[in-house]
Amino acid sequence: MKLFKKVLLISSLLLVCIYSITFAANTKFPSVTTNKYINDYTGTISKNYTEKIISIGKELEEKTTAQCVIVVINSTNNVPIEKYANELFRSWGIGTSEKNNGLLILLAMDDRNWRVEVGKGLEGAVPDVLSNKIMTSYGKPYFRDGNYNDGLLNCYYEFSNKIAEEYGVSLTSLENINVSSKDYNNNNSSSNTSNKVIPGVIILLIFLDIILNRGRVCRTFLQMIIISSHHRGPRGGGGGFGGGSSGFGGGNSGGNGGFGGGSSNGGGSSGSW
Repeated sequence: MKLFKKVLLISSLLLVCIYSITFAANTKFPSVTTNKYINDYTGTISKNYTEKIISIGKELEEKTTAQCVIVVINSTNNVPIEKYANELFRSWGIGTSEKNNGLLILLAMDDRNWRVEVGKGLEGAVPDVLSNKIMTSYGKPYFRDGNYNDGLLNCYYEFSNKIAEEYGVSLTSLENINVSSKDYNNNNSSSNTSNKVIPGVIILLIFLDIILNRGRVCRTFLQMIIISSHHRGPRGGGGGFGGGSSGFGGGNSGGNGGFGGGSSNGGGSSGSW
């Protein structure tokens, strides 16, 4: 029985390890578009709304250096949207490397999932609870009605306004835009619970490894991640990113899309519609 538990534990941890390394090494994200602040790879957002979002994003960056970016894709291809968004955020380097003041709004249309990824420097202005409230009040009800234009513009407006307030500036591009929220009273506990399942399982497996196997598998897992990171080196064009054509400001992300080199610690919120 004890041998069976050890085999099960080791197998589970190895699967987690292999999945993490395979995702990091093989996932190819789309290149940043010339629209810069809104990257719609599905043709969902109209030209008029795209121009409004670009106007807000440009003014926000000029006045604060913060970068608020929308990405609309078809699917994450069975990758948890939290992991996809975090890796995409880091690969593009949204925000500046000094302030980590980027924010990503990711929609996966076929999956009907959304994710807000917040850079560490904006976690005070946009805490997890607030990002979830904005998406569920200003975005989700519109997404459910198929009105992605207004839903995304509403959310972009709210996030940009909160960031501007954090920096003590006002955005003139927001003045002629009317946004409205729709109270969404559906119980979101199932979504929140599912987001906690994977981390909970991993913590349990680590605990069992320490108790039953003196942490040997965990040490091996960490060594494999370190080795994999060294072998990967700086993130380059192999991931399918553009150069500096989108007009961003370089940074430690290796020029992938030309963002400012910002990163995220995984703060934010996610859900479905």
